Amino acid sequence: NAVTRRQKFDLAARTLLAGAVGLYRSVQAHRNQSRREGITLQQDPGALYDCNLDEELEIDLDDEAMEAMFGQDLASDNDILGMWIPEHVCESEDREEMVVCELCEASVVSFNQHMKRNHPGCGRSANRQGYRSNGSYVDGWFGGECGSGNPYYLLCGSCREKFLALKSKTKASTSERCAVCENIKKLRRPGDVITRAALRYKGQAPDLIGKQDSVYEEDWDMLDVDEDEKLTGEEEFEFLAGPLGLNDRRVVPEPVQFLDSDPLGASVAMITATNSMEETLMQIGCHGSIERGSSGRITLGEQAAALLNPHDRVMALRRVTAATQVLLARTMVMRALSLLSVSGSSCSLAAGLESLGLTDIRTLVRLMCLAAAGRAGLSTSPSSLSSSMERSRGVHSKTSKPISCLAYLSTAVGCLASNTPSAAKLLVQLCTQNLISAATGVNLTTVDDPVQRKLLPNFLRGIAEENKLVTSPSFVVTQALVALLADKGAKLRPNSDKAESEKRGPLELANALAACCLSSRLSSQHRQWAAQQLVRTLAAHDRDNQTSPQTFADISGDLRKCSFIKLEAHQNRVITSVWCNKKALLATSGNDGTIRVWNVTKNQYSLLQTCVFNKDSCSEETLSNLGSPSDPITVCWSVSGKYLAGAFEKTVNIWQVNGGKGLLDIQPHWVSALAWPEEGPAVTWTSDSLERLLIGRMDGSLGLIEVVDASTMHHRELEHCYRKEVAVTCIAWFSEDRQFAVGYTDGKLIIGTTEPLEKGGIVLIDAHKDILVSMKWDPTGQILMTCAKEETVKLWASIAGCWRCLYSLSHPSVVNGVAWCSLPGKGTSLQLMLATGCQNGLVCVWTIPQDAMTMLHSSSSSLEGWWDPESNGKMKEGCLYAGEAKCIYQLRGHMTPVRTVAFSSDGLALVSGGLGGLMNIWSLRDGSVLQTVVTGSGAVQTTIWIPDVGVAACSSRSKDVLVVNCTSEWISSSHILATCRTALKQQGVLGLNMAPCMRAFLERLPIMLQEQYAYEKPHVVCGDQLVHSAYMQCLASLAVGLNLDQLLSNPPVPPHHKLCPPDPSNWNPSEWAWLECFSTTIKAAEALAKGAQFPDSFSVPDLEPVPEDELRFLMDNSKWINGMDEQIMSWATSRPEDWHLGGKCDVYLWGAGRHGQLAEAGRNVMVPTAAPSFSQAQQVICGQNCTFVIQANGTVLACGEGSYGRLGQGNSDDLHVLTVISALQGFVVTQLVTSCGSDGHSMALTESGEVFSWGDGDYGKLGHGNSDRQRRPRQIEALQGEEVVQMSCGFKHSAVVTADGKLFTFGNGDYGRLGLGNTSNKKLPERVTTLEGYQIGQVACGLNHTLAVSTDGSMVWAFGDGDYGKLGLGNSTAKSSPQKVDILCGIGIKKVACGTQFSVALTKDGHVYTFGQDRLIGLPEGRARNHNRPQQVPVLSGIFIEDIAVGAEHTLALSSAGDVYAWGSNSEGQLGLGHTNHVREPTLTTVLQGKNIRQISAGRCHSAAWTAPPVPPRAPGVSVPLQLGLPDMIPPQYGSLKEVSAHTVRARLRLLYHFSDLMYSSWRLLNLSPNNQNSTSHYNAGTWGIVQGQLRPLLAPRVYTLPMVRSIGKTMVQGKNYGPQITVKRISTRGRKCKPIFVQIARQVVKLNASDLRLPSRAWKVKLVGEGADDAGGVFDDTITEMCQELETGVVDMLIPSPNATAEVGYNRDRFLFNPSSCLEEHLMQFKFLGILMGVAIRTKKPLDLHLAPMVWKQLCCIPLILEDLEEVDLLYVQTLNSILHIEDSGITEENFHEMIPIDSFVGQSADGKMVPIIPGGNSIPLTFSNRKEYVERAIEYRLHEMDRQVAAVREGMSWIVPVPLLSLLTAKQLEQMVCGMPEISVDVLKKVVRYREVDEQHQLVQWFWQTLEEFSNEERVLFMRFVSGRSRLPANTADISQRFQIMKVDRPYDSLPTSQTCFFQLRLPPYSSQLIMAERLRYAINNCRSIDMDNYMLSRNVDNAEGSDTDY
Repeated sequence: NAVTRRQKFDLAARTLLAGAVGLYRSVQAHRNQSRREGITLQQDPGALYDCNLDEELEIDLDDEAMEAMFGQDLASDNDILGMWIPEHVCESEDREEMVVCELCEASVVSFNQHMKRNHPGCGRSANRQGYRSNGSYVDGWFGGECGSGNPYYLLCGSCREKFLALKSKTKASTSERCAVCENIKKLRRPGDVITRAALRYKGQAPDLIGKQDSVYEEDWDMLDVDEDEKLTGEEEFEFLAGPLGLNDRRVVPEPVQFLDSDPLGASVAMITATNSMEETLMQIGCHGSIERGSSGRITLGEQAAALLNPHDRVMALRRVTAATQVLLARTMVMRALSLLSVSGSSCSLAAGLESLGLTDIRTLVRLMCLAAAGRAGLSTSPSSLSSSMERSRGVHSKTSKPISCLAYLSTAVGCLASNTPSAAKLLVQLCTQNLISAATGVNLTTVDDPVQRKLLPNFLRGIAEENKLVTSPSFVVTQALVALLADKGAKLRPNSDKAESEKRGPLELANALAACCLSSRLSSQHRQWAAQQLVRTLAAHDRDNQTSPQTFADISGDLRKCSFIKLEAHQNRVITSVWCNKKALLATSGNDGTIRVWNVTKNQYSLLQTCVFNKDSCSEETLSNLGSPSDPITVCWSVSGKYLAGAFEKTVNIWQVNGGKGLLDIQPHWVSALAWPEEGPAVTWTSDSLERLLIGRMDGSLGLIEVVDASTMHHRELEHCYRKEVAVTCIAWFSEDRQFAVGYTDGKLIIGTTEPLEKGGIVLIDAHKDILVSMKWDPTGQILMTCAKEETVKLWASIAGCWRCLYSLSHPSVVNGVAWCSLPGKGTSLQLMLATGCQNGLVCVWTIPQDAMTMLHSSSSSLEGWWDPESNGKMKEGCLYAGEAKCIYQLRGHMTPVRTVAFSSDGLALVSGGLGGLMNIWSLRDGSVLQTVVTGSGAVQTTIWIPDVGVAACSSRSKDVLVVNCTSEWISSSHILATCRTALKQQGVLGLNMAPCMRAFLERLPIMLQEQYAYEKPHVVCGDQLVHSAYMQCLASLAVGLNLDQLLSNPPVPPHHKLCPPDPSNWNPSEWAWLECFSTTIKAAEALAKGAQFPDSFSVPDLEPVPEDELRFLMDNSKWINGMDEQIMSWATSRPEDWHLGGKCDVYLWGAGRHGQLAEAGRNVMVPTAAPSFSQAQQVICGQNCTFVIQANGTVLACGEGSYGRLGQGNSDDLHVLTVISALQGFVVTQLVTSCGSDGHSMALTESGEVFSWGDGDYGKLGHGNSDRQRRPRQIEALQGEEVVQMSCGFKHSAVVTADGKLFTFGNGDYGRLGLGNTSNKKLPERVTTLEGYQIGQVACGLNHTLAVSTDGSMVWAFGDGDYGKLGLGNSTAKSSPQKVDILCGIGIKKVACGTQFSVALTKDGHVYTFGQDRLIGLPEGRARNHNRPQQVPVLSGIFIEDIAVGAEHTLALSSAGDVYAWGSNSEGQLGLGHTNHVREPTLTTVLQGKNIRQISAGRCHSAAWTAPPVPPRAPGVSVPLQLGLPDMIPPQYGSLKEVSAHTVRARLRLLYHFSDLMYSSWRLLNLSPNNQNSTSHYNAGTWGIVQGQLRPLLAPRVYTLPMVRSIGKTMVQGKNYGPQITVKRISTRGRKCKPIFVQIARQVVKLNASDLRLPSRAWKVKLVGEGADDAGGVFDDTITEMCQELETGVVDMLIPSPNATAEVGYNRDRFLFNPSSCLEEHLMQFKFLGILMGVAIRTKKPLDLHLAPMVWKQLCCIPLILEDLEEVDLLYVQTLNSILHIEDSGITEENFHEMIPIDSFVGQSADGKMVPIIPGGNSIPLTFSNRKEYVERAIEYRLHEMDRQVAAVREGMSWIVPVPLLSLLTAKQLEQMVCGMPEISVDVLKKVVRYREVDEQHQLVQWFWQTLEEFSNEERVLFMRFVSGRSRLPANTADISQRFQIMKVDRPYDSLPTSQTCFFQLRLPPYSSQLIMAERLRYAINNCRSIDMDNYMLSRNVDNAEGSDTDY
């Protein structure tokens, strides 16, 4: 029934639509409301917010339309909704009428919504005026505020007028805009070609005749920016904070989160060395490559078949045609663009764009939007690609990726922008607009809301389901364009447009990016992206900036303004102001003849008194004639602050400060200078003491007034100081009991006293040529500074009664003003600070030594010509010395002469004032401008600091005194911005005043840094993340690039106090220590790379004292050139023994040795015997039949019994030779403990704080949470974050003590030995809570009891089993919680130790106490009864015992004289006394007397003593001081060092090690991806040297081995011997050849899970089909070797021989390159597998036999290639290119060019010898004489990058298994050694790792075998290696050979063939009659045996399992 059906659908549709519309409406309303309030309410997750429909497009529905829309069978309601919502939401229910809005002519349905959104009210009363819901404006509503109401809308008249006026304005502009948009719309989708009305929806053919989902164009269109509504980012930040999601409580967004744990740094690793533009796109747009029709859409064919109506068919046909035309047009444009953009230089690109008609940048941006949405692209069918396109780098078979299209388009956009300024401007505006919208959450950058996800268009839906963030296509475009702008930097701003760029400033883009970084609405990835682009933008500016600014004054208002007050001081001009510290008063004098005294505080000021100037008592002259400006009144305060003196013409007035009549004194001549002493006399003066005033006059005479009280004074003339007819200009008097100085107009000065002395009272000094302007005493009164009208300032002091000029500080121009800092020196080397202001506007700050004597020896030196016109603010490199005087800052903030300078009282700031009323306040922490104030007209006359208030300034034409409230709090709050601004200015970036977001970002940078670091540090420390996030790296490099590092990590002290230790109360150095370390690292790296000076913070610790000149040579990087540093490091690494300190250590071993624990000392040794192989030992640890050695460099070696994996070698074999524990390599082990019983387990503590355990795991005693045994050391993760300082292993339990005194125990809990109050076992460390209030310092574990000692040694606790009284508590009961051992408390215990049934304690004063089983405690028979309480051992009572060592049942004691005493069980001779009888009391071991023993150790049944001094205990976290010996001679291979002394080499080595330490601590913060390094700037200083590779050889190996070992350990699969099973078929059946093994395995492995392959040995298990072998390791090794052969023999076409090999010239003829033409998906998959293989080789330390060319390794390490690299593999080609480049040298010209050169277009030879276009479309670009240079450049460029994709695939594979980012610290050679081991098979190495079975080392057979092997060539040895182990290489490091090589004699017939077992690295030799026959048989075997076979029974088992068809293999 049609009708009911229609109604049903009608109803369904309406309800759905109504629901949808309702949702949409509510959201819109919600958004408007929240936008108005400026805050975001918590969004209701059900609400469908952010649909981003810019205008509401309304569609009127009637029945017909409904029927058309909901045609036949709709699958579900959901489909309807899905069809509708993302596009235009349609009205339903009571279909409202359209209303035309009179304010903007828009036709809308929801009038009220429209008004609220587009015409908000002002919020005042609406005066009862408003709109009805039908749009008519009426008067007479109820009251209400303007902008409210529903469904009506109240709007007051004034608002209405405003909007109407706006309408008329916008009308004009929109018409223009529409025209542009129309043009662009022609590029739109076919749906727009057919009129909308004609569309009828047919459910079965939605694409052919359905409505178009044009969601991408209309709604996400970048160009239709609605100007009125959007934020521009230039508003005040207070206004932007809300939209950015910030508020007062939350000033910065949450830290950027890590997405998931990444212990191998794989996410970082994948960004390889591609072009940076593409890389950005790849990072952001990977989601953009969208497959259409993925979610089950019907194909077009099926749709077409369903069309029955001819009308529909015609329409469909039309639509398809139209669509095809549009797509074809787009594809053609894209294809043309792709060719253009990748080829040719930019001029041809511009021309090409013009001919394509693409000169409007908007068209290109529109195309980009289409491409990003997957709607325009290169043709997708692979067949249409020409073969040349396949090969070219930029365009590969997957060209349909929107990414590559975007890359071409952005190249085109870049070209347009560089050539037309208007385009560039538009582009910047567009980007900033979009970024700000994104940051404020206006546009839909990501779709991560579940409801919205359902509503996405189909082709995006699939991706959204996978929970990836879908970046909206237009934002991808924004991101692409920003990346482009960021790289282009300042180059985009042509000079013509100067005024405009000043207006917006170059920070426009940076400002928008900063907003994104600050936005809490953006996702973490987007904020990270914004930070990266911000750094790139600033770096680009820095790179392009050539100029340095003339002035740093802040005229434009970049900085936050400081508040100020004006003192309305005088009726006429103010002349001067002076501050009195004693009384805290300010005096000002004016031209109105008055002096006023003020009380000034922070926010108010009051006038205390006005002193009127009296001329003389008799004449009643009026005041009016006083005002002539020619008569300055000088004013000065007396010492006590009681009096104020002023002089005028011939009169001197003295006023008392609290009123009262002034005193008046008439002088014989005009007064020109006044001075009270600065300090009172040394005696504390009483209230009635005299105050004296010196007066200097124009005629050279001096007078003295002594003021007695307010009414009395005495005057006398100092005639002994007169000079005739030379005017006095200035007087300086430090204190009454010192001499004063008087300066004159002729530049001379006298030093005199008030009383005439007999001789030498007056000294006349000829100081300057010109008039003396000012003189000042330093704060100590020793040094006098004089300043005349000339360039030199001189400093004088009296030395040995004679006045000398200490310094002449010369300046670039005349000095006008000088000032001392009032703070005297502090610390060890006392310094003073002074400032000078010059005529040319320069302000200089100097430091000089305070003690005149130290200055003297360098006094003559005068500084000529030191200033540097270029340097700005800072000195160039370090400081300039004049003797010891240094100019620490040259501050440029004045363009006009500087008149006055003054220091703040804390010495941290300086004010300078100059002409033009300009006053700058400078920070002396880093020389940045804190504030610039324009005081008024005229010059600044005086500036004074008022403590806690700020600066008071008088300017020459003002009646007021300006007080700027520049307090220290204000300074510290605004310092960060000031520092950043100065740095930006130096880099040529102006316009911070236009960039509020940037300003806010800079101010908040320290908070963001600290929060981000605090968030990331735990993740990185525990290894969960290999490196810090890119965001963190960006913030850190910004901080350093903007010089914030110095500000944040240095304490706030004045510059001349820098050397004294800071006051800990107000300065916490650790807070920013990480940043300081990072900054020092990159600056030191920069210095090493460029041969420049090290930063000040780079100080080498533990440096042996070296002479001064040598130190300078040592630190001068420009002297250490041509690889000297490299050679030093390589020497230290390859020959550590040359550098070993303290020579050899003698180690003596004795006791049981049948498992090899005594190494070469023997098997059962009764007396101590020397063991030469232990000579490098620093510590020896004896355990359960095993011995460990720690060397001075922290390496651990082991020998002895291997059962339960206790030697940590990964197996259970016994070792008779000391062998390195390879799992601990790279760690510096500082302590190792092992158990003396049970099944043996050990723990090791490293310098960096990790604790490892291994061996038997019963009861959980290894602390890993299980009872598994560990055959290799494994980190105890539960102890991470605890600083462990001491450890102990008992028989079945373990304990550790931390730095903060906590005790943790774990393992077996019987008898309560864990002290936890119960007897249960603990598999994880658990804290002993009973001891919580105490600081535990040491713990000892025995068989089943435990002792603990407090840190100070005053308390001892015992717990566990009490048998024999071994707890010392007087009984033998067990205790499950710690009990105090009273007898031992309070006597100062140094160490405790536990044996099986007894305990020993050593006191600090050398006494030994024992308790427990009587036969073991060293007491005589009678005394042993009290064995359950500690007793002193009588035999040892007179001897000072230094140390004790307890084995299972015996004890050793070491006396201070170096004697060893032993007692206890001796069944194996472990007491070293030459017999095996039990010894009851301590007995001297005579053999060790006089051997200088310093340390001892006892194991279960063996002991050791040695001569190395014990290492002093270190504070945790402090690195062990590096101990270096002096090598005897410099080995010949280090030729460049032969001129240098060994001492200097050692010191330089220390310096390099220090640099390595810095790198080690900060490399995780360095951005080492090569693509951000296109230029060096302040923001990537230092990293460049590492990326380029020149600094990598200077790094000590631990920098990369430690992190490598750590992350490999962190990700190791535990508890499995092998990974997943792989099947391989090698034997061909039925005449079919098998596929190469490489291909077979590759296909299976790449499908596996990466984490399943991270095993210590076999990453996968190989099952050979049809062969009888079970893979116990050998098959795995064998297939790997075979795969390497397949690669190199060309069975798999992935590697090609180097071109030099084919041509037989040059180097590397035996080396291979990646095949650049293998670039199909299948090939790249195989390269990825090759990477997995390399990763497995590194992880399992089993090398691959691959011979790749050095350039391949270089690329894998991410070192950018250079021409030399190409030359090394293809000499001929480089020569050819060179000859083309310099072809004119051989007389060839344009005419005969083509006859000589066979190439006629841009094609060149690829590495595989084929000719290929070197740029896309190169075939059609002719090569001519004129463009040959470009041809050569392009050819080289092509060849250096042709393997990029293959390299990227290999690195991706490697990142599955190993931490690839670390490769950026390796050299190519080091990586090759890691992957491929040593190319030579060394017989000596094999001899080191051999074990003999059934045969003796001396046996004839063995001798013959070694002789044979020595005779073999290396090739034969490689074959032999393959024969016995399946491998063809040995690891580079012998310690990494995990299996021992076994030689076994077997009973087989004489002279038969030898056999081998590859899984066990075993050679089985039958008996031979002669060496010749043996050699011949061995050769036959290694050359002819290929199949790995087991015994035949395995064959029968394997046959049944060989299911599966042959085609699989």
